[in-house]
Amino acid sequence: MGRARHTLAGPLLSALAAVWRRFLFRTRFVAITGSLGKTTTTRMTAGILESQFSISSTIGANNSRLGLARAILRTRPHHRFAILEVGTKRPGALLRAAWLADPDVVVILNVARTHLEYFASLDDIAAEKKSLASRMGRKGVLILNGDDPRVGSLAAGFPGRVRTFGTSPDHDLWADSISSQWPGRLEFTVHARDRSVRVRTQLVGEHWVYGALAALSVAIECGMDLEAAAARIGKAEAYLGRMQPVPVPSGAMFLRDDFSPSPDSWFAALRVINAARAERRIVTLGDLDQPGVPVEERMALLGETSAGKSDMAVFFGTHSELAAAAAIRAGMRPETVHAFPSQKEAGEFLRNELRAGDLVLLRPSMTDHPERIYYAQFGEVGCARYSCLKTHLCDACPELKPSLEKIAEVPENARPRWNPG
Repeated sequence: MGRARHTLAGPLLSALAAVWRRFLFRTRFVAITGSLGKTTTTRMTAGILESQFSISSTIGANNSRLGLARAILRTRPHHRFAILEVGTKRPGALLRAAWLADPDVVVILNVARTHLEYFASLDDIAAEKKSLASRMGRKGVLILNGDDPRVGSLAAGFPGRVRTFGTSPDHDLWADSISSQWPGRLEFTVHARDRSVRVRTQLVGEHWVYGALAALSVAIECGMDLEAAAARIGKAEAYLGRMQPVPVPSGAMFLRDDFSPSPDSWFAALRVINAARAERRIVTLGDLDQPGVPVEERMALLGETSAGKSDMAVFFGTHSELAAAAAIRAGMRPETVHAFPSQKEAGEFLRNELRAGDLVLLRPSMTDHPERIYYAQFGEVGCARYSCLKTHLCDACPELKPSLEKIAEVPENARPRWNPG
């Protein structure tokens, strides 16, 4: 019965949201999409705009049709802007989202291999992204990542105004002098026409520069001054599971990048760990999300790419031995490579192995939920599942049941937040 109610709720809420949207003609709707980085960009954009305007925005990372409908229904006539995160898994979803949200501004961040199992090619994913802008006419604004060739090409045929961002002076907003070497955070200089501002963020990794530029582009489009927007973006913290730095009782630091299993985000995270300044750089991971690629090839890629980029590799899962063997063949010393059958053993190993100054990159696959490895650093974890098809992080799962007996050993503002309600 509960599943049936949920199935009915989607179309009903969508219909109500579509009607309500037509009454919100004074609110300007901004829709943000892309294969990677949508949640962080949406939060940055909302954080900048709320400093000067009354806004509504997507809560959390709920970018499904149901989440979009709820975000629209939360919007009130007094809101100057509505900032919406819009996602897709299957063809046609963004066309329906365009009808539902009727956006005035559309931001397209990137086209990557996420959800490629549902699309024939990356070009098809790009076409799906562009469909979010299908209802916008001459008054619409399309904001594109000009450094991504597939995204940049989406400007063709658009009847409204196009703004681009990237790392070249050819774009309307562009960045240079980009740096983010751990323990440092992302910094860059942003340029818009004859103005230049140094931007300092709390984000880890140079790849976040595109999300930051997108947020700044929206802010300028909405009437904010570049300097004010740049100052505000420095207050945005990393979102849960997106290269989120969190300390553990041993004195080590985890980079929780345990939300997206995309191989593209793996390579971005690997660049961070490779350049980091730390006592030991440790990668901890189970698999990659590459539908149709044989497990032997996936494990070989994990092992080979970990070698030379980290000081220690911890693999877990049924095929962890394959990744470990590939890492050793690629040049890692055998004593620095470890393979475990599940997250439980990997978590226990790290709890005993880690020391102050270590940096641990934590990565997921589609079903392994490695957040349990992080929670295991604070005590025992109740959930012993190897594979789990739930799409949300363990932080909101009642089955996790962490003891958190060592939680007082890290600062209060950096403690794990298990919120199963």
